[in-house]
Amino acid sequence: MAESAQQNQTLSLRISEALRKRLEAVRKLAAVRKGESVSTSEIAKQLLESAREDRLEVVELLSQPTEALLEIRSKGETGHTISRAQWTALVYYVQQGSEAFSRNPLSRESYIGILKAFESAYQLRANPSRADTAQNDEYYLGNLPSECRPSGAKRPDKITRETVRLTVAETARQLNNPATKLTPSLAARNLYVLLDEEKLGGATALNDALSAHWPVLWRVGARGHYFVTGEPIRDRRPHDPMYTPTFPPVHEGGFGLSFAPGKENDFSMLLSFPGARGPMYPLGRYPMISEFRAMLAAFTPQSQEHQRWNGEHFLGYVTEHKKVREFWFRAHDNGITFGFSTEEWETVRELFRRAWEMPELRFAWDALCREYGEL
Repeated sequence: MAESAQQNQTLSLRISEALRKRLEAVRKLAAVRKGESVSTSEIAKQLLESAREDRLEVVELLSQPTEALLEIRSKGETGHTISRAQWTALVYYVQQGSEAFSRNPLSRESYIGILKAFESAYQLRANPSRADTAQNDEYYLGNLPSECRPSGAKRPDKITRETVRLTVAETARQLNNPATKLTPSLAARNLYVLLDEEKLGGATALNDALSAHWPVLWRVGARGHYFVTGEPIRDRRPHDPMYTPTFPPVHEGGFGLSFAPGKENDFSMLLSFPGARGPMYPLGRYPMISEFRAMLAAFTPQSQEHQRWNGEHFLGYVTEHKKVREFWFRAHDNGITFGFSTEEWETVRELFRRAWEMPELRFAWDALCREYGEL
């Protein structure tokens, strides 16, 4: 007797080594996204069922990340259409950047930008059946703070598109409050899965939805690229640089900053302390300088709160004895420690402020921000 139910059949294929490597790369991406192991055969089955050519295109882009992101940046900055595969590749690095460098989390503005980008792209989602979307909607909610969910959305069967939309909006609203402690570092996973899996509008609609969020997506994506590769997004082909940045030294209250050019837009600095034989402390490359500036901005002499900094490069802290405050920092890689009085710390803050008022330094720094991202 013939069986009425359709039988699953096993299909054996001999594939090239190049295709096998591409499937393995897709498998790794899926494992990162889902947080669990996935077999290569499962990936092959999904690709055959979905017939999504752009997924393999994403793998090709990620195999040469710097070159791919340079092309994406060129399109984004000139207003040209970015393909869905290119948006997906960029957002892959946005996810990496959002979850990287936990000691130096993203700014509130960047978290809000990622949420807004998801909200915009989520509106493009087609209206498939409830069964098709329930699993993804539950996944989206799982990557957002539970305290931001509307009441009555605790059970999976109560999760709807409106639940997701309201939770995203509430998370963004709370992040606008400086007092909140939210750090939704997993929210970028939602945007990646949305672009990778969901049925959305065409390239024009997707560009219209995401282009308004380009500055945030780029700087977080560049951060993710630096985390993964250890390099800035910079053309590696041999060429003569347009210019080598040089900056005059800056002095303030006995302290000084001098500069030495590096590769391309990179430069290093020397912080000189007062006195004929005062110590000199080197600060080199954008990631280290960027964090030092962030620490200077965070430690304000006027603040009465307990202040402590434990970043990727520096440990900073404030001590107080008999109402006399001192500001200290130590680099993780060498242990060298310096202490400052309140007046000295304020002088160093002013020294850096004046340095970054120089147009030529601002120009080079903005170029480095495009290459390294938000660090």
